[in-house]
Amino acid sequence: MDEQSKFRTALAALSAYAEQKDGKLTKEDVREYLKDMEFDEGQLQLVYEFLASRHIQVEGLELPKAEAQPYTEEEETFLKQYRKDMKAARRVAGAELADVFARAAGGEVSARHLLAEHYMGKMLTIAEDYAHRGLLIQDLIQEGHLGLLLGLDTLDTVGENIGYEVWLEQEIRRAMRAALDAQEGNRSLGEEVVGKLNKLADSITELTEDLGRQVTPDELSFYLDMPLEEIERLLKIAGEDIETDQSETAPK
Repeated sequence: MDEQSKFRTALAALSAYAEQKDGKLTKEDVREYLKDMEFDEGQLQLVYEFLASRHIQVEGLELPKAEAQPYTEEEETFLKQYRKDMKAARRVAGAELADVFARAAGGEVSARHLLAEHYMGKMLTIAEDYAHRGLLIQDLIQEGHLGLLLGLDTLDTVGENIGYEVWLEQEIRRAMRAALDAQEGNRSLGEEVVGKLNKLADSITELTEDLGRQVTPDELSFYLDMPLEEIERLLKIAGEDIETDQSETAPK
């Protein structure tokens, strides 16, 4: 395995480990996974920054603070209403929280509803940590709320080594990170398709000029070294109307 492949494999393993640790790593964790590669501090800093871009926190890492980004008008409208609802939401006093958690863990629906309201402020704080990364803040809060509901449904599985509050925050953050990762994956896939469509359009133009006639999907498949099925799929996406002349096939 070459160095680049080893590095990609190590990063994938490190990201999977971070997921088990609720998206939080230490610098020692990173060094351990990359111990077979001779990275200096400058290179490790780039790795830390890459992990941060993947919503993985490296403890003790100081990155340059990004300039505060404004929310969109749509987000501001949502936040105004959300904060208004948050003020009207029920809160649980610190002394009563343990009892409410116990009741919720026992399956009491009213206790879970109460905690869902109680966590509105926390939900907003967490969503602000992940804002401006590809999802509107209202979408982040929606995903976080689903994570909260899942966390409330599984309170009875929480072990003694982790508290209820930590558990719920982990579930909220996990849901938001998963939504961001899915969005990033869709965006990457979209960019890949756009790139192929642009290449396809250029090839159609070039071949049409060279051949002096309309090009066939078979010829495009041969010219681009791309499976015919993929060519046909891209043509459908692009809305291109290319007639296939069955008597004309690309040379093999």
